[in-house]
Amino acid sequence: MMATVTDAKIREVAVKLWTDIYEEEFRGKDRGRFCLTREQMRQALDTDRLHASTIQKLQDEALSLGLVIIDLDDLFPCVEVRIVRRYRRPPQEVFRRHFPEPEANEAEEGDDDE
Repeated sequence: MMATVTDAKIREVAVKLWTDIYEEEFRGKDRGRFCLTREQMRQALDTDRLHASTIQKLQDEALSLGLVIIDLDDLFPCVEVRIVRRYRRPPQEVFRRHFPEPEANEAEEGDDDE
């Protein structure tokens, strides 16, 4: 196995994940989201170790193609951007109830680095 993963290899893997595996029929689905194990990701990238920088480069490359790869340490869920963009968003009222806007003077106090 390779020690470092080249940009060309990252591009190759991103394309295969998106155009081949995502479009493959398996487990009762015509196409769509799937999840890879850490071992499968290492095998795909032909490397002994998955460095954070390699995963980030793969995520960036895949995203440019339309595929979101989520790093959950032991698993890598893969789903197309179009699906993620359709996820529901909380209404502002709900969001603000859980994350209220700071008071004006609190925000000023938190901005000081002195």
